[in-house]
Amino acid sequence: MGFPTKNIKPNTGIPAASDIKSRKEFVEDLPIKVKNTIRGIDLALINEAILAISGGQATINGKSPNSRSERYLVIASYFKTARTSLHMFFEGAENVKDSYTVSIKYKDQPVIYKFPENI
Repeated sequence: MGFPTKNIKPNTGIPAASDIKSRKEFVEDLPIKVKNTIRGIDLALINEAILAISGGQATINGKSPNSRSERYLVIASYFKTARTSLHMFFEGAENVKDSYTVSIKYKDQPVIYKFPENI
């Protein structure tokens, strides 16, 4: 029996191993009350946010997030944008002191969040 010659497409729904670290950090930084309600559907949305970051569709101050706190802000903002009634209750990042602008392109619509929210 010969080796299959079928071209296999890479799975774009699962982030690369290096991005799984971003997901783990995000989950670790969630408030305990929220962290205890995470399910598979929530993790899939977090993966979608990470893929949006790596694809350049989710940025902070016009560029890709460089630090853990910047990634948290972008993923939290993406989660807030794309969340449905099936996902965990999460209002996004709170108590942000520094000035940030998070830009997300979701379903071909631009969404912009400015931090801190109460200037």
